[in-house]
Amino acid sequence: MSHILLVEDDQDLSIITHANLAHAGHQVDDAFTCAQAEELLSQYQYDLILLDIMLPDRSGDELCRTIRKDCDCPIIFMSCLEDSETIVGALRSGGDDYMVKPVRYPELLARVDAVIRRSGQRQETPQNSVRAFQSFFVDTSHRCILREGERIDLSSIEYGLLRYMMDHPDTLLLYQDLYQNVWETDSLGDFRTVMVHISNLRKKLDPNHRGIIETVRGAGYIFSDV
Repeated sequence: MSHILLVEDDQDLSIITHANLAHAGHQVDDAFTCAQAEELLSQYQYDLILLDIMLPDRSGDELCRTIRKDCDCPIIFMSCLEDSETIVGALRSGGDDYMVKPVRYPELLARVDAVIRRSGQRQETPQNSVRAFQSFFVDTSHRCILREGERIDLSSIEYGLLRYMMDHPDTLLLYQDLYQNVWETDSLGDFRTVMVHISNLRKKLDPNHRGIIETVRGAGYIFSDV
């Protein structure tokens, strides 16, 4: 049974979402404010956090940044706001994914299952392995980049994207392909989540702008160890 923290100030919506998650076999704790969420987080470890943007005491992305200071638990934002600025800000604050309300509960449950499964795979201890590239190394045991003696940690999504790209070099990887293989669910045609996480990965992987990840506008990306 997975333990989920649901942070949603609309009590009717919280009841419905809680019921759907519980029916699918998850244990759910409810918080209606950021303060309540922080109190629960101080007491329990969660497998996933579902987080609204508009909360009465602080914004959800502010809470996400606070959580990310000492917790890498997967976070899926759920909000009625669908403008790109809000979505990009939420993802850059540390969110793994973003769903626009009203959500379809079968789709929510699919994404919940996928992110919890991916997080569980991350916690498994893989064999020690380092893959060498021209300007960096990838430590697949610790899921990080090594460059010039510096260790650069990656989020689970960033590592998933990099690993998939490393396994498919010099190949056009479509937005939909990346989403389906890294998030393990359907994107429903909204690729802003992929774009934000690729942007974050680029900053860590290619600070000198050597073009390691090339954008093919309107299609996807090509990874090349140039």
